[in-house]
Amino acid sequence: MTILQTTQPLSASPKMTPLDAALTGRLRSVAARVRRYVLIEGCAWILSFLMVTGLIQFLLDYGTRGLQLSMRAVILALILVGAGMLTWRRIVTPLRKRIGLADIAKLVERQYPELSSLLISAVRFASGDVGPEASNSRDLMNQVIGQAHRRAESIDVHKVLDSKRVLWSMLLLVVGLFAIGGVTTWAPDMMGRWFARNVMLQEVAWPRRTHLIVDLEGDELIGARGDDVIIQAYATGVQPRVVEIAYETVSGVDGRETMVTVGSKDNYGYRYTLKNAKEDLEFYLIGGDDQTERFRVRLHDRPHVTETAIHILPPAYTRLDAIELSDGERTAQILPGSTVTLRVKTNKPVTRVTLMADRELVAEAVADGDRHTVTWVPTETHTYHFSLRDEVGLENRRPVRISLRVKEDEPPRARIKLTGAGEMITASAVLPIELEFSDTYGLATAELNYMVTRPESVTSSIALPTFKPNTTTFATSLRWAVATASVVPGETLVLSASASDFNDVTGPGFADALEISLRVVTNEELAAELARREQEYRLDFERLIDSQEQVRSGLLTVYRQLQGAEMTDAMIAQLASLERRARSIAGAVNVIRQQFEKILAEMTINELATAEEKNRLGDGIVAPLTELAKRDLVSAADAIRRWSRAGDGETADQIDPQQAAILVKMRTVLENMVQWEGYQEVVGMLRDLIRIQQQLRQETQEALEDQASDIFDD
Repeated sequence: MTILQTTQPLSASPKMTPLDAALTGRLRSVAARVRRYVLIEGCAWILSFLMVTGLIQFLLDYGTRGLQLSMRAVILALILVGAGMLTWRRIVTPLRKRIGLADIAKLVERQYPELSSLLISAVRFASGDVGPEASNSRDLMNQVIGQAHRRAESIDVHKVLDSKRVLWSMLLLVVGLFAIGGVTTWAPDMMGRWFARNVMLQEVAWPRRTHLIVDLEGDELIGARGDDVIIQAYATGVQPRVVEIAYETVSGVDGRETMVTVGSKDNYGYRYTLKNAKEDLEFYLIGGDDQTERFRVRLHDRPHVTETAIHILPPAYTRLDAIELSDGERTAQILPGSTVTLRVKTNKPVTRVTLMADRELVAEAVADGDRHTVTWVPTETHTYHFSLRDEVGLENRRPVRISLRVKEDEPPRARIKLTGAGEMITASAVLPIELEFSDTYGLATAELNYMVTRPESVTSSIALPTFKPNTTTFATSLRWAVATASVVPGETLVLSASASDFNDVTGPGFADALEISLRVVTNEELAAELARREQEYRLDFERLIDSQEQVRSGLLTVYRQLQGAEMTDAMIAQLASLERRARSIAGAVNVIRQQFEKILAEMTINELATAEEKNRLGDGIVAPLTELAKRDLVSAADAIRRWSRAGDGETADQIDPQQAAILVKMRTVLENMVQWEGYQEVVGMLRDLIRIQQQLRQETQEALEDQASDIFDD
């Protein structure tokens, strides 16, 4: 103890014994082996992690028939991060830590506790870790080092390492590498596709027995909002028993439905109909071992017409203003040659606007700002509509229809009338001609013509000085002397009227009035014809007088029966019958009045009536017949009706005097007719004498001329 406590100068202390080189080498070999073990175990961890995560990645990708690129990228990133973390923790961090001899000595001491820290102390003393010189003995340290050398010779320092654990790690590495190599050799295509999809992040499809193909161009299906959208697909390879469609709308509504199988046994197809589709959605198909990528259904509103405007420009000859029809007015009548301009506005931009007549193309519309315009000249009545197509190819389903009826311009109308003239006229007649012409859009010409039927006959015109072109109606009256036409008895005079319009599209239009043919006769022939007709009318009037007397007789019979008695149904029925006969007589009298008026008019037109004749016919026959037909006989029939309804005696007392007055007036008219007939006979006789005298004079003149000719010849 005294020696250990004696302090000697450092220069005088014994020299430190170094650690045995063999022991140092043994300890350093343990440190090197520790590093190799750490590397092997770290690689085993990393390989195990990569194999497990790679298997999970494969199962997810292949099991779901192909993850999206984004999902595969996320999984790859997670795997790489995990592998990096394992590398840092299991390899980089342990290898960066410095392992000294003291650390190895601690491991040996832990394995061999009987060394009692002798080896650790020897390593420290040999390395110079001895503390202050004044308090330590080098001899003692050398003794410790020497003792450590002797004790370490009998122990195996490598037992401090767990060789089984390293062996398991190496086995795991070998098995893993062999497994990877075996799978790569056994299924190179599968491994190649996995590597391409999940490491290189390429879009390479997994090999499948079934391949579902959606029947559309691109990755989206265009449909019309509110319509049924049909999704169609077919499969190649093994036909799946069921194909399902999974979808999700933009509003978050999702679903999964079974598609309908269509087609024949050897040509299957699959269809799913989205009823009244309202919003965009994404979908994919699942069938067999295949799952398609996601497709999008994008819905658009169908194009349709929101506003219409129709501009109609009638043909120039009509001189009409243009017609504007606003929105909502889609039916119009037009004339041939009218120019129609249709202007429409659509609910959205469109790429094509075509005007159609049923299925026939009329014209392509031209863009005009936010509207489209088409101008054409319709030739037929049609119902038109616009065929619209937008930028995605959708067309309008229920087009707005515009009906244009082409109405032909009617030709002019012409009418000619001769008031009072009959079929026979004399050469001295003056005809009262009435003309009426009309045209909807204006008359171009209005003519009155006559023609005399003779071998060299031509049509001649009669001037109408008051006519002016472009007027829509023209009416005039004139008195035309037949002598202007230089007619002679035996010829026929034909009067005609015609008109034309300004129609330069489908016309011009022409109108011809019904011709009036007049036979030219002598004065005697016409007078004889008028006398014959007057006699016929007089006989008819005599029969009417007889009928009127019968009506009076019947009324007197009823009157006598009613004396002191009441009106019976039989009497009322008899009075009703008498009333009808009275009204019938009034109508017949009016007809005879018209006939005599015509005789008077023809005599006046042909200048056969003297003042006396006009007075007798007008005042003696026509005027009283007018009073009878329109006043007296009608009033008498009304009185009979009142009597049948009232049945009083006061009314009955007025009936017979009224009937008697009517008969008196009718007989007076008959006397005038008979007197006129006698007068006509005398006039006829005188005319016959004059005619005979003229013939005798003409024959005498011809005889004298023949005698004179014979004398000169001799």
